[in-house]
Parts: sequence; structure tokens; C-alpha cells
Amino acid sequence: MSDVDYQSTYSEQYRTVNVAGIFGGIIPGGAEAIIYSEERRIDKAIAAAIPATSRMYVKRTVEFNMIINPSQMKAIHKWLGDRISQYEQVFGNIPSPEEVDSRTRRHPQQ
Repeated sequence: MSDVDYQSTYSEQYRTVNVAGIFGGIIPGGAEAIIYSEERRIDKAIAAAIPATSRMYVKRTVEFNMIINPSQMKAIHKWLGDRISQYEQVFGNIPSPEEVDSRTRRHPQQ
């Protein structure tokens, strides 16, 4: 393969997406991964004379759907595992979503 010359171009739809979550599963021929983003919206919160944080909401946007063949599933798994290891070496352990939730959950006053 080293004899092949590759040229890269950017799709007209190319953009950066700040990924908030992924949803999907196994399908014949690989996996389906639906990527979504989240944005905290304040338009309802500031619509009143006195802004109310209780009226803020999160807007989820389904950004794109990826169909990934089994070979690429393995390659992505390895690549992502390597990036996680590198990140944790520099910045420390990444807490699981459950750990983050338990740390941020408000405890009733006793």
C-alpha cells in the first residue's frame, strides 16, 4: 500500500461537532452510531422581566449517523483507547458518567 498516493479533500458538509452523546447498536454488517450534541438554552429564562434559571433547558440536536464496518469498529476502539490512555497520563483519571453524577447530585439537607 505504500506505493499508493492518497489525496485528501474536505467535504462541503465538513464541520466540528461537540459530541454530547452517542446512541445506536449492532446492525448487519457492523454498528450504527448516532451522534448528538447538546446546548444549554436560556431564551425562555431571559424572556421574563426577572430572568429565571428554572426556565433554562437543554436542546439536543441529532448531528449525524455513522455506519461502521467491523474492521473500522476495531480500529476506532483501539484508536480511542490509545487517546484515553494518553489523556489520562496528562490530565489524570477520567471519571465515569456515574461518578460525575454522584459527585454533582445535590444531597438533601439533614
